[in-house]
Amino acid sequence: MPGLRERNKRMKLQRIIAEARQLFVRQGFTETTIQEIAEAADVGLGTLYLYAKSKEDLLVLVFRENLLQMIETSFDSIPERLPFIEQVMAFFDGHIEYHKENSILARTVLKELSFPVTPQRHDDIRAIVSQTYRKLAALVRRAAQDHSSRPTLLSPPPYPASLPSTITICRAISASSSPRMSSRRTCEKPCACCSPKPPDAGFRLTFSC
Repeated sequence: MPGLRERNKRMKLQRIIAEARQLFVRQGFTETTIQEIAEAADVGLGTLYLYAKSKEDLLVLVFRENLLQMIETSFDSIPERLPFIEQVMAFFDGHIEYHKENSILARTVLKELSFPVTPQRHDDIRAIVSQTYRKLAALVRRAAQDHSSRPTLLSPPPYPASLPSTITICRAISASSSPRMSSRRTCEKPCACCSPKPPDAGFRLTFSC
């Protein structure tokens, strides 16, 4: 059980996150100052800087848990009967709907996620990206497991323009999650996932690795 000091630290962090979120949403990121957040959370500036080295780091910290929960919710809401590519698109539809709720703030959050300039922000970004990759890898594994009994899961969608980027994503995730991959991320033996059929032969993802 955490000691009194540890509980106090957690309570302060929760207050900082809660007040920062309210101010960011109500006033916008640019108009909110670190001083305002510290005063609203009833902590000193020095205490606040123990948890976040800058307002940008605080922004990522504030929305880290929201983003992780959004990733979970987006994955859990995917209808398993959809073809695989549509499941991937449904997963990212959840991301889009989340960010549409406050597009200006979402744009700022995504911008800061692109620049891991401090160790704390690097760790937060890695947690968010890793969670996304894990869920995409889970979709790939689920599609591979269900392919024999439900072949339509891997049928081509009615929008071929989306296929190249999705194929690239699937290859990368399949490579990183397969236990039989070498460190150079290539298959140890030729298989269909590394050597897909040409477009005129029809499209069907297979997972032999």
